[in-house]
Amino acid sequence: MVDAHTKPKRKVYSSRVKFQAVMEVIKGTSVGEISRAYGFHPTMFSKWKRKFEEQGYQIFDEGKKDESKSKIDELTRLIGKKEVEIELLKKFVGNGD
Repeated sequence: MVDAHTKPKRKVYSSRVKFQAVMEVIKGTSVGEISRAYGFHPTMFSKWKRKFEEQGYQIFDEGKKDESKSKIDELTRLIGKKEVEIELLKKFVGNGD
């Protein structure tokens, strides 16, 4: 039994599909052709294109992302170590009373 109030699930498109669609339009294919080929509504494309224009430059920041990720990983490990030290100190101080 289908609930009349249930909305149909929206199709989710991968980053690769979105990028490919934007690139094909940049190369000269019409939005209508691309939307029919990939099966999305043309209004979705305008959102993808705007995001591409606003954030597309970040694809060239690859090395910076790797540096940031390693720094985040390092800080995460440090926080974990400090949390363990804090718990040990709490137990030590608590046992000393």
